[in-house]
Formats: sequence, C-alpha cells, structure tokens
Amino acid sequence: MRRDEKEVRESIIEAAMRVFSIHGFFKAPTNLVAREAGVSKGLVFWYFRSKDELILEAASRSLPKDVIDECLDEKLEGRSLLECVGKKYMDKYRDPVLKNLLIHTMASETLYQEIRSKIGEICNMYTRELARKVFSSDSLKYCVAIRTFLGSLMCYTLRTPKDLREDEYLALLINIVYDRLRNEGIV
Repeated sequence: MRRDEKEVRESIIEAAMRVFSIHGFFKAPTNLVAREAGVSKGLVFWYFRSKDELILEAASRSLPKDVIDECLDEKLEGRSLLECVGKKYMDKYRDPVLKNLLIHTMASETLYQEIRSKIGEICNMYTRELARKVFSSDSLKYCVAIRTFLGSLMCYTLRTPKDLREDEYLALLINIVYDRLRNEGIV
C-alpha cells in the first residue's frame, strides 16, 4: 500500500473511531464515517469490505493492548512496569473518543468473536506476561493482582473520582497491588 493510500485508510479509521464513539457501532451509518473522513462511501468500502471490518479495526484500537506492549518493549520490571502501564493507560483514555469507544467495544464483545478474543488475550496472556515481569511469577495470586490493577485503571477511566488526582490514584493503586505484597513478603 502506497503512503497516500495508508493515509486515506488511516483517516477513515480515525473518522470511524470518532463517529462510533458518539453513535456506537450499530447506529452510526457508514455515510457519516465517510463524510467525517472527507471521502466517498464507496472509498470506505474500497478499504474495508464491510462495516464489520471497520468496526473490528476501531474496536481493536480502543483496547489497551498497545499500552501494555509499549511498556513491555521498554523492558521494565516490577513497580516501574506498573507505573508505565498506569500512566500510559490513563493518558490513552483521557481522550474521550478512546474512552467512549472502549465502552462500545466492551459492550460488543458478545457479538464479535474477534473482539472477545482480543479482550481474552489481554485478560489472560497479557495478564500472565505482566505478572511474570512485575512479580517474577505468573501464579494465580499474581495474575489476580494484575487483573486488580487493570480493572482499577478501567474503573478510574470510566468514573474518575473528583477528589483524587490521577497521580495520587496511581500511587495508591500501585501501593495496594505491588508494595503491600512486597512488604508482606508475598513477592
């Protein structure tokens, strides 16, 4: 694919993400995505064979897989890895488009096997990998600790507490998930 074709494809995906974040996957008409991208509806279908294919691309981008990959690529371990994931997660979902799109993606899990698989990959494979890098073990208790961490990040993202700054929340969360396990000699 040539550079300009990649740019057109990317502009369609970005437009779809904005439109889907407002209207949801099923109520958003493809012609609205095309209008938002500044292309014809036919061109949308040139790059994406179906609306479902476009939905799957947008949904995949809404998940935090990229956040975890970036932090794992930095070869961090322990507390530093949790800090990286936490900061990047909060940065990503500070964007209302990505936040709303994540909600729509989670709600669509039962309708799309591919979305269900990607969420399962995060909840299982990535959880185990993070546990190994953070705690040097992927035993059940450490996987539960990582799930607690990721779930708490999601709760913060979806319902940000008014009385707790982002950095304070992340510090408290890491203290609960990581430091307490270390202090109790569990890590």
